[in-house]
Amino acid sequence: MDTKSLDKQDKAHLQIYQNFMFAAKISVIAIIATLVIMAATLI
Repeated sequence: MDTKSLDKQDKAHLQIYQNFMFAAKISVIAIIATLVIMAATLI
């Protein structure tokens, strides 16, 4: 991705977006892991 055309504010927004996406991925993985553990304890 070309960031040369972006100004400081755009770069800050991009960083926030990337951090949010990373946090969302971690949350989804944690939720799936929790469901798997719950399912495993029920069997």
